[in-house]
Amino acid sequence: MTIEYTGKVDAMLAEYTAMLDRCDARNAQAKELLAEAEALAAETRELFGAEYSAAPGDAEDIRAQRAALEEQVDAKSQEVLRLHSENFEEWERFTHAEW
Repeated sequence: MTIEYTGKVDAMLAEYTAMLDRCDARNAQAKELLAEAEALAAETRELFGAEYSAAPGDAEDIRAQRAALEEQVDAKSQEVLRLHSENFEEWERFTHAEW
């Protein structure tokens, strides 16, 4: 094995390790976001049931609160998708790199 080849392998392994670390961090962040989104979604489901038994004025307030929660769930879901897309794009770049 030549020194040049060994250097390329070392560089590739270092980049691979760094990529895995970055992907792990994004996955951990996505996991937290999903847990938060699930908690908000559970709250939304509870409000959905309460809306039907509420007085008309209260139902409107509940509907507005539910809409705000749904927006938060959507925002967290979009962030999770972005994180997963970053992981995928990084894996693609790594696998297509010429070492």
